[in-house]
Amino acid sequence: MLKKLRLALASLTVYRNFLQEKPVIKLIRHLDDVWQYGQDSLQAVESYHDFIFTLYLTGLSLDMFLLDFILHDDNPFSREAEHKPLEEISEHMVKAAARDLAVLQELYNFPWREVYSSYPLPCFTHAEKEGAKNIFQGQNWPDALPSLAVYYAENSRGVVSRYRALRWEKGKGLVGVKNPEVCHLDDLLGLEEQIKKLCLNTECFLKGYPANNVLLYGPRGTGKSTMIKALLTRYKDTRLRLVEIRREEVKELNKLVERLKDYKLRFIIYIDDLSFEDYETGYKGLKAVLEGNIQEVSDNVLVYATSNRRHLVKEYFSDRLKADEEIHFFDSMEEKLSLSDRFGLVITVPAPDRTTYLAIVQKLALAKGIHMEKEELEKRALAWSRNGHGFSGRSARQFVYSLGEYCQA
Repeated sequence: MLKKLRLALASLTVYRNFLQEKPVIKLIRHLDDVWQYGQDSLQAVESYHDFIFTLYLTGLSLDMFLLDFILHDDNPFSREAEHKPLEEISEHMVKAAARDLAVLQELYNFPWREVYSSYPLPCFTHAEKEGAKNIFQGQNWPDALPSLAVYYAENSRGVVSRYRALRWEKGKGLVGVKNPEVCHLDDLLGLEEQIKKLCLNTECFLKGYPANNVLLYGPRGTGKSTMIKALLTRYKDTRLRLVEIRREEVKELNKLVERLKDYKLRFIIYIDDLSFEDYETGYKGLKAVLEGNIQEVSDNVLVYATSNRRHLVKEYFSDRLKADEEIHFFDSMEEKLSLSDRFGLVITVPAPDRTTYLAIVQKLALAKGIHMEKEELEKRALAWSRNGHGFSGRSARQFVYSLGEYCQA
């Protein structure tokens, strides 16, 4: 029975990535040890428990781990299914995918309790994983291939189907963010007009209508970053994904866009605190993405950036003294100063006035369970702002967090 399972796993074709998963590598090692030394050998006993330990580290039972893999695997079939109906996919690939599903179902239904009655078991729950219950429940898995193809078309595959918030890391590529910060647009007081503009542009983008890249400009701590991150909450039931790239990695923006255009999802590339020193050249890559170069600009990607500077490339008065030194000096200056113009929509986010600042404080204090008389709270909040913090949403939050001793459950 164990040898049969080993041969079946070795025959995986379309879903062959399964063999590279850490728990599966350990399982295969165990099956090989059983094949070579016998089930009761020291090698087989040790490798079995190593497999169980590695599986426990995932936090999933083996059946849930298996279903999760199928729903998110990036393979030749899931790539095809994302972009075309099942009947347009190669017949040979469809048959290979169906055969692989039969193999994986064999693993799903393997009688672990019967074979390993005296050993720890792989925590089989046969619970229903969200998204899988309507696909695999009550049928042979190969027969579920049409429903699985629809799932890939609606949810994509790989890391972008598993996570709604991602970041780009040099050398690693796209990395999922397991616990992204949960932000709400309703928490941003006094920015109703700015939020309206941002949401209108985003909704056009999600519908496939023309939409602009966006620059949110304003003083620090005014809620620019929160506005962008809160879009994931506002549009949680859509195909929107948020991908953060650090300013230092902007030179890899073309590579990121090239990666994202292969998916049917909608991506907002988020760049926080965007600005460049006069000697940096990364802004040229950003301009190429915003305007398009020889390659067509992908219609499923927009760039949303925040900055404390209206002109994103620093300019010094001394630069103007070089006008007599460089032949095309004014062309160079125009190139530096025109970067922000490449954003079709520039939204100015002002610092809150005194009234709005105090309203933010009141709202945050209530949300955090801070019990204090209104007059006393406002008096302390104003003193906090005068102590170098100023009026801003960030300042209000920091002030409220300083009142932890007044928090009541």
